[in-house]
Amino acid sequence: MIGISHREAVLDIRTLACFVAVAEDLHFRRAAERMNLTQPALSQRIRVLEGEVGTDLFERDRRGVALTPAGAAFLGPAREAVLHAGMAKAEALRAVRGEVGRLRLGFTPIAFYGVLPEAVQAFRARYAQVDVDLIEMSSPLLEAALASGDIDLGVLHPPLSRDLISHSLPDEPFVLALPATHRLAKQPVIRVADLAGEPLLLAPRAIGPSIYDRVIALFRGEGISPRIVQEVTPMTTLVGLVAAGTGLGFVTSGIAKAARPGVAYRPVLPPPPPSLPIAAAWRPPALSASGERFLEIVRGLVVEGAASGGGRS
Repeated sequence: MIGISHREAVLDIRTLACFVAVAEDLHFRRAAERMNLTQPALSQRIRVLEGEVGTDLFERDRRGVALTPAGAAFLGPAREAVLHAGMAKAEALRAVRGEVGRLRLGFTPIAFYGVLPEAVQAFRARYAQVDVDLIEMSSPLLEAALASGDIDLGVLHPPLSRDLISHSLPDEPFVLALPATHRLAKQPVIRVADLAGEPLLLAPRAIGPSIYDRVIALFRGEGISPRIVQEVTPMTTLVGLVAAGTGLGFVTSGIAKAARPGVAYRPVLPPPPPSLPIAAAWRPPALSASGERFLEIVRGLVVEGAASGGGRS
């Protein structure tokens, strides 16, 4: 409301728009048609408005309708009010559609080696009026941030331990990073049994429980106890330690695409190769509108990658 009287609210946007229509057309019937009102209803609104303002806004005689000096003075601010109300409504609807506002996006370091950078770039280009906050965390911390409402959307690694809603994204296959001079680097494919006794680099379980458990299960499935010589995070640092000859370690295929001198990457069997699950998650009951728009872009890129055989994840 622009103004409120003690009797009733009369300076509403609809009434102001009626005044502007009459002022521009200087004809009550045409203005009524423009406003989708009957002429008596429009006239009643103008009379009530004039009563609220405390003076006549129009001169009415047989020759037609004209603005009074008060009406002429009232027209500019009334137009501004109607215009600003329309803009406010448009902005509110854009916010409902997720086209303005803020998106707080959390992700694990590994997840950001997949489709996320391209998705963020595409989202920012399409929705330039949405501010995107990028927040890197481990999966457990992301779950806690989602549950507390500190972030809107998280891209992390199931299984989830909290009551969150999730949408599965393509898994990231694991490959083995090993020194390029290592004897096993000569093999196109490495069996888990070949890794018995080899120094293993692994992220701490507290940082990536899903990754840790899957790697340990891989060894135990072959009756092998892994020889963990160092716990290290993130995976990019693990690759650096591999290059230094400290040991061998599993990384995702996304990280393996960032080639590093002195490091070789090989698939590991038995099939199917181990993979890291990835999902987008949010707090119930619903994802924010901007989060929905972002997830639409991610899904589209995943479909494009699958169709082109690019293996986006």
